[in-house]
Amino acid sequence: MTRGMRLAGKGWRRRWAAAILLCATRAVAGEGAADGSSAAQLRQAVRADYVLQCAGCHRVDGRGSSRHGIPDFRDSVGAFARLPAGREYLIRVPGAAQSQLDNAELAAVLNWVLEEFSPAQLPADFRPYTEQEVEAARPRRYEDVVPVRHGLAKALSDQGFNLADYSYGSDRKP
Repeated sequence: MTRGMRLAGKGWRRRWAAAILLCATRAVAGEGAADGSSAAQLRQAVRADYVLQCAGCHRVDGRGSSRHGIPDFRDSVGAFARLPAGREYLIRVPGAAQSQLDNAELAAVLNWVLEEFSPAQLPADFRPYTEQEVEAARPRRYEDVVPVRHGLAKALSDQGFNLADYSYGSDRKP
Protein backbone atom coordinates (compact mmCIF):
# COMPACT_ATOMS: atom_id res chain seq x y z
CA MET A 1 0.00 0.00 0.00
CA THR A 2 1.41 3.38 -0.96
CA ARG A 3 1.52 6.35 1.37
CA GLY A 4 -1.09 8.11 -0.78
CA MET A 5 -3.43 5.14 -0.50
CA ARG A 6 -3.08 5.12 3.29
CA LEU A 7 -3.82 8.85 3.48
CA ALA A 8 -6.86 8.45 1.28
CA GLY A 9 -8.42 6.00 3.73
CA LYS A 10 -10.98 6.97 6.33
CA GLY A 11 -9.51 8.99 9.19
CA TRP A 12 -6.58 10.53 7.33
CA ARG A 13 -7.57 14.01 8.52
CA ARG A 14 -7.45 12.89 12.16
CA ARG A 15 -4.01 11.30 11.67
CA TRP A 16 -2.80 14.42 9.88
CA ALA A 17 -4.16 16.69 12.65
CA ALA A 18 -2.54 14.51 15.31
CA ALA A 19 0.80 14.66 13.50
CA ILE A 20 0.59 18.42 13.20
CA LEU A 21 -0.35 18.79 16.88
CA LEU A 22 2.61 16.61 17.81
CA CYS A 23 4.92 18.81 15.74
CA ALA A 24 3.46 21.94 17.34
CA THR A 25 3.84 20.50 20.83
CA ARG A 26 7.47 19.64 20.12
CA ALA A 27 8.08 23.10 18.68
CA VAL A 28 6.62 24.76 21.77
CA ALA A 29 8.69 22.47 23.99
CA GLY A 30 11.81 23.39 22.02
CA GLU A 31 12.15 19.97 20.40
CA GLY A 32 11.26 21.17 16.90
CA ALA A 33 13.22 23.17 14.41
CA ALA A 34 14.85 26.28 15.80
CA ASP A 35 12.99 28.47 13.31
CA GLY A 36 9.57 27.39 14.61
CA SER A 37 8.64 25.87 11.27
CA SER A 38 6.51 23.17 12.94
CA ALA A 39 4.36 25.79 14.66
CA ALA A 40 4.14 27.72 11.39
CA GLN A 41 3.05 24.55 9.59
CA LEU A 42 0.35 23.98 12.18
CA ARG A 43 -0.98 27.53 11.75
CA GLN A 44 -1.00 27.09 7.98
CA ALA A 45 -2.90 23.79 8.24
CA VAL A 46 -5.52 25.34 10.52
CA ARG A 47 -5.77 28.39 8.25
CA ALA A 48 -6.30 26.02 5.31
CA ASP A 49 -9.20 24.39 7.18
CA TYR A 50 -10.64 27.86 7.78
CA VAL A 51 -10.31 28.75 4.10
CA LEU A 52 -11.91 25.49 2.98
CA GLN A 53 -14.74 25.40 5.52
CA CYS A 54 -15.45 29.00 6.57
CA ALA A 55 -14.07 31.53 4.10
CA GLY A 56 -16.79 30.87 1.55
CA CYS A 57 -19.12 32.90 3.74
CA HIS A 58 -16.86 34.77 6.18
CA ARG A 59 -14.21 35.49 3.51
CA VAL A 60 -10.50 34.88 3.81
CA ASP A 61 -10.00 38.12 5.73
CA GLY A 62 -12.91 37.45 8.12
CA ARG A 63 -14.98 40.44 7.00
CA GLY A 64 -18.14 38.43 6.25
CA SER A 65 -20.88 39.87 4.08
CA SER A 66 -23.40 42.09 5.84
CA ARG A 67 -25.45 42.19 2.66
CA HIS A 68 -25.99 38.44 3.00
CA GLY A 69 -26.31 38.33 6.79
CA ILE A 70 -22.82 36.93 7.37
CA PRO A 71 -21.20 38.71 10.32
CA ASP A 72 -17.71 40.19 10.30
CA PHE A 73 -15.31 38.30 12.58
CA ARG A 74 -12.85 41.19 12.83
CA ASP A 75 -12.72 42.94 16.20
CA SER A 76 -15.96 41.25 17.24
CA VAL A 77 -16.09 37.45 17.42
CA GLY A 78 -13.72 37.22 20.40
CA ALA A 79 -16.33 38.83 22.65
CA PHE A 80 -18.38 35.62 22.52
CA ALA A 81 -15.62 33.87 24.51
CA ARG A 82 -16.50 36.12 27.47
CA LEU A 83 -19.74 34.23 28.09
CA PRO A 84 -20.13 30.46 28.62
CA ALA A 85 -23.17 30.57 26.32
CA GLY A 86 -21.10 32.55 23.80
CA ARG A 87 -18.34 29.96 23.77
CA GLU A 88 -20.93 27.28 23.18
CA TYR A 89 -22.63 29.38 20.49
CA LEU A 90 -19.45 29.44 18.40
CA ILE A 91 -19.39 25.63 18.44
CA ARG A 92 -23.11 25.18 17.81
CA VAL A 93 -23.68 27.88 15.16
CA PRO A 94 -24.75 25.99 12.02
CA GLY A 95 -21.66 26.73 9.91
CA ALA A 96 -19.38 25.31 12.60
CA ALA A 97 -21.53 22.47 13.93
CA GLN A 98 -22.33 21.21 10.45
CA SER A 99 -18.87 21.65 8.95
CA GLN A 100 -16.86 18.69 7.68
CA LEU A 101 -14.19 19.32 10.31
CA ASP A 102 -13.81 16.76 13.06
CA ASN A 103 -13.98 17.97 16.67
CA ALA A 104 -10.21 18.51 17.05
CA GLU A 105 -10.04 20.39 13.76
CA LEU A 106 -13.04 22.55 14.67
CA ALA A 107 -11.47 23.41 18.03
CA ALA A 108 -8.27 24.42 16.26
CA VAL A 109 -10.14 26.55 13.71
CA LEU A 110 -12.20 28.29 16.41
CA ASN A 111 -9.02 29.11 18.32
CA TRP A 112 -7.36 30.38 15.15
CA VAL A 113 -10.37 32.55 14.22
CA LEU A 114 -10.49 34.14 17.68
CA GLU A 115 -6.77 34.80 17.85
CA GLU A 116 -6.47 35.91 14.22
CA PHE A 117 -9.49 38.19 13.88
CA SER A 118 -10.42 39.32 17.38
CA PRO A 119 -7.64 38.97 19.96
CA ALA A 120 -8.41 42.30 21.67
CA GLN A 121 -11.93 41.14 22.52
CA LEU A 122 -10.82 37.88 24.16
CA PRO A 123 -10.95 37.74 27.95
CA ALA A 124 -7.60 37.89 29.73
CA ASP A 125 -8.18 34.36 31.02
CA PHE A 126 -9.18 32.93 27.62
CA ARG A 127 -8.99 29.14 27.50
CA PRO A 128 -8.52 27.69 24.02
CA TYR A 129 -11.24 25.35 22.80
CA THR A 130 -10.50 21.66 23.20
CA GLU A 131 -11.65 18.67 21.21
CA GLN A 132 -13.62 17.49 24.26
CA GLU A 133 -15.45 20.81 24.63
CA VAL A 134 -16.43 20.76 20.96
CA GLU A 135 -17.46 17.11 21.17
CA ALA A 136 -19.78 17.84 24.11
CA ALA A 137 -21.53 20.88 22.62
CA ARG A 138 -21.59 20.20 18.89
CA PRO A 139 -24.37 17.59 18.73
CA ARG A 140 -26.86 19.99 20.36
CA ARG A 141 -27.57 22.06 17.27
CA TYR A 142 -29.80 25.11 17.44
CA GLU A 143 -33.29 24.87 16.01
CA ASP A 144 -33.25 28.65 15.54
CA VAL A 145 -29.94 30.44 15.90
CA VAL A 146 -31.35 33.97 15.44
CA PRO A 147 -32.80 34.51 18.94
CA VAL A 148 -29.68 32.97 20.48
CA ARG A 149 -27.47 35.43 18.59
CA HIS A 150 -29.69 38.36 19.56
CA GLY A 151 -29.66 37.32 23.22
CA LEU A 152 -25.88 37.04 23.27
CA ALA A 153 -25.55 40.40 21.52
CA LYS A 154 -27.71 42.00 24.22
CA ALA A 155 -25.74 40.38 27.06
CA LEU A 156 -22.43 41.46 25.53
CA SER A 157 -23.73 44.94 24.81
CA ASP A 158 -24.65 45.24 28.50
CA GLN A 159 -20.96 44.50 29.22
CA GLY A 160 -19.80 47.18 26.78
CA PHE A 161 -19.05 44.95 23.78
CA ASN A 162 -20.65 45.57 20.43
CA LEU A 163 -20.75 42.71 17.98
CA ALA A 164 -20.57 43.03 14.22
CA ASP A 165 -23.87 43.56 12.47
CA TYR A 166 -25.94 40.45 12.02
CA SER A 167 -28.65 41.14 9.52
CA TYR A 168 -29.79 37.54 9.13
CA GLY A 169 -33.17 37.36 10.80
CA SER A 170 -33.15 41.11 11.43
CA ASP A 171 -36.90 41.18 10.92
CA ARG A 172 -37.12 39.05 14.10
CA LYS A 173 -35.11 41.26 16.46
CA PRO A 174 -36.34 41.10 20.05
